[in-house]
Amino acid sequence: MRVSKFLVLLPIFLAAITCFYNGVLYFDKFKISYGINSEVKRESLIRKVTDAIVSERIAYERYEKTRSPQDEMALREANAAKNLVVKNLLNSLSNTPDDIRMRDRLNEVLKNANASWESSNLSFLSFVELANSAVESGQILFRDVALDIDIKRHILSLLRTYELLQNVNTTKEHILAVLMGKEKITESSLKQSLDSLKYNDINANLLPNGDIKDNIIRDIDRLENIETTQGYDEIRLKLRLNNELTRDEILQIYTFEGNRAKLFSKIANVLSDELKRLNDNFRVKVLSLIFLMFFLSLWLFYAGYKTYIWLKALEILNKKMKLVRDEVLKRGDRNPQNLIESFITLYKELLQKYEQERSFTAIKDRLLVRLNKKFYLSKEQILSSVATLKKDENVVKNELLFENLEKNSQIIALNYSNIKGLLDSKNGEVGLNLKPFNPQILFSNILEAQMPFTQEKKLNFLTYLDANISDELEGDSEKISVVFGSIMQAVVTKCDKFANLIVEIKNVSDALSQSGLLLIETKIRTNQIFINEEQIKALNAEDENEINDEESEFYLRLAGFYLKLFNSSLDISTLGGAGNEFKFILSLKKVQKLQNFSLNHELRIAYLPDINAKYNEFFAATLEDMGLRFQNIISNNQALAKNYDIVFARQSASKNINIKNVVLLKDPLTPLSVARLVYMEKNRGESLTEEKVLFLLCDKNPLSLEMFSRAFSFLDCEVIGVSSHKELKQALLLNRFNAVFIDASFFENGVANFVKEIRSLQEEKINLVAVVSNTSNIPERELLPAFDEKIRKPFSKDDLNQILPKFIKNYKPSKENRYFSKNENIVIYKSTKLENKIFAGALGEFQNTLEIANSFSELLIKIKTKPCSLALVDEAAEGFDIKELIATISELRSGLKLDARVLLFSNNLELKNQKEYIKILSPSVSKIELTNFVKSELSEINSTQNELKNNFKFIKFKS
Repeated sequence: MRVSKFLVLLPIFLAAITCFYNGVLYFDKFKISYGINSEVKRESLIRKVTDAIVSERIAYERYEKTRSPQDEMALREANAAKNLVVKNLLNSLSNTPDDIRMRDRLNEVLKNANASWESSNLSFLSFVELANSAVESGQILFRDVALDIDIKRHILSLLRTYELLQNVNTTKEHILAVLMGKEKITESSLKQSLDSLKYNDINANLLPNGDIKDNIIRDIDRLENIETTQGYDEIRLKLRLNNELTRDEILQIYTFEGNRAKLFSKIANVLSDELKRLNDNFRVKVLSLIFLMFFLSLWLFYAGYKTYIWLKALEILNKKMKLVRDEVLKRGDRNPQNLIESFITLYKELLQKYEQERSFTAIKDRLLVRLNKKFYLSKEQILSSVATLKKDENVVKNELLFENLEKNSQIIALNYSNIKGLLDSKNGEVGLNLKPFNPQILFSNILEAQMPFTQEKKLNFLTYLDANISDELEGDSEKISVVFGSIMQAVVTKCDKFANLIVEIKNVSDALSQSGLLLIETKIRTNQIFINEEQIKALNAEDENEINDEESEFYLRLAGFYLKLFNSSLDISTLGGAGNEFKFILSLKKVQKLQNFSLNHELRIAYLPDINAKYNEFFAATLEDMGLRFQNIISNNQALAKNYDIVFARQSASKNINIKNVVLLKDPLTPLSVARLVYMEKNRGESLTEEKVLFLLCDKNPLSLEMFSRAFSFLDCEVIGVSSHKELKQALLLNRFNAVFIDASFFENGVANFVKEIRSLQEEKINLVAVVSNTSNIPERELLPAFDEKIRKPFSKDDLNQILPKFIKNYKPSKENRYFSKNENIVIYKSTKLENKIFAGALGEFQNTLEIANSFSELLIKIKTKPCSLALVDEAAEGFDIKELIATISELRSGLKLDARVLLFSNNLELKNQKEYIKILSPSVSKIELTNFVKSELSEINSTQNELKNNFKFIKFKS
């Protein structure tokens, strides 16, 4: 789609920007309105203070005249009211210079509250002057702001009222000064008072018509009439004629000015209240417009974005339609009927895909809900057990609580694994991903992955895997693992402890079949019934409404869903009331013949039968399939066992076996596990440790003898110490030593004769080392012909490293401080970085001990620099060299006494025969199987690997 086709978005985004801009403008008006409101509150507080001070002064003067109880009570009330408003005003003042001056003048007014009439009024007028100036300057800030026209008119009228109040205050100050004899009264000094009051003086003509304007005009006219009736006109005339005014007349002018002040204050209150009401309404309206503008802008931006997405989708759809059109035009057959039929077929395929995904999602979602409930139930039980443990000291009860804790912890871990596995599975994975795989490796890994669950319930796990399944097959190995794992999960969940769980995996193909397909039948049986006939019918009905909350039923539905992808189904029966059997058959394409087992068929094999007859039957069938012959030996006799190359026995019966070096078969029994044991037995000669060496250390000073023996502590060796000639001779007669270290104190009387006597004690040559001090006077030319080497004491590890290679073949000193009591380090190397990340994510619970190598050389470096217990390596990865890998791991095992192992991702079973510590995993192994396999290997390593210490021993010889 060309750019011009997107111009439809331009008006949308311009409208969105305009709305956003208007929202910003309205927000500025909101801030101005908020400022006006704050200023009005401040002005109201100041006026309340002035009114309260005046009221208190009037009450005080009345009380001074009458001294009546009523006037005293009125004075107290006026004082309390004044104190309250004064406190509010003082709390509202800040520390600015203007507020500090106002605070000081207010305190002065309060101080002179009961002073003389002149002093009290003078301080009060000074405070009012400052207050009027403050409130007037506050309103001037908003006079020229372009807000609502009515708000602006009220602000102008209010400013004029404050000017008139200021004029009245100035006049009253002048009159006070005249009364105090400081100034003279003249016409010019009282110009404002001489003029009669008009309503236009306060800009009342600006106010809108209404009650407020009418009341203001009425109050002004009333005051004008009062002034006229009380003789104010005569006083004005007398003053204009420059006649002297009496004190009473001057006081009368002061009273008139006070009346004007009250009027102006009243008008200011009315205007402020109306201004506050108008401003509150304006602020609410502006706030609504702000939200509206911002909401519209966001909505328009979102609409523009969605429109853009739709346009892009239409563009893609248009391209696809063009592709369909071009494809149709390319075809010779343009028959509309044929085209419609092809589209109908495509639609049916899509509908089938949709139904598969919907079915899978329904099963998965219901199972997630069930697992989540169990997860939290187990968590609550754990918390309850912990709380009880903190309170209860009953040992027996605590043991039961610990068992409950362990059980619920395992349930939580299992449910977490299941939940994570389900969340990781996507709806797009419901199709089959066909790849070649080795069935022996896959099914062996599947069976081994079940061991943690079967061992938890102590189940008698009996398995048979047909060794005749010997072809490489094409299929989705991960989905096969999910099918098997789901059924096993359903079965194990319901099995009681010590129940029989039997798994048979057989090749049921017709030997003469030329179809190129291999039929694999899997049967899973239990000796108890946990799903009856009615439940089986409900399960087969595929009705979602019939699904209950049983976790096992969810797993069986999941297995059935995947089996449909293989064109198979899950057949469940009750075996006539003897138990449950779960059976399914997979039809898989053969790829090529595999040589899984390269064994010596002439081996003499014996077997100690297990108490379980079914296990014995499976063992016999497995060896027969592998072409191996064996004899059952009933007698637990070592002499009889010597007649055979290998004696097999089931590991669970090992406690009752007295035959040394019997080969124990771990569950599950598979052809691979048998082949691995046969190969390991054939190569039993290899050992993790080297042969220990023996030294003789001779020194007549026992303390020095023990001290110098510590120099050998870095070696796997034994050091025998002697302190006399007699002990030296006896030790040489009883043992053969790699080297004999003799202190000079033994040959002080002559080197040659002493050495000759010592060498005569053994027919074989004795390696003799002379130990001399730095102050020894024995010349070197006398020592070396007689001794094989000399060393000066005190000698160190480095000194010994210089001479010991002469006496010990393949001398290799032990690595100090490199012994591991427990090592769970893992390193992984897959063929690509993406696969490295995927498999590292699958092993997320080992992230603290897991490292990734991005090349084969980096893998070898990591193994050498940070020893590991498990190396997971892909045979198909670039640079892979089995010889280098074996050399590195072998050096790790022998040098550090570490039971390091290799898990090799490969379909080539021959590689397992290279070393006994190599195990084969399918390249398509599932995440759950891989995690369980790694857990099993680490558990086995840690169970057999106790803390390794340097095998150094010092023994004091006793004759």
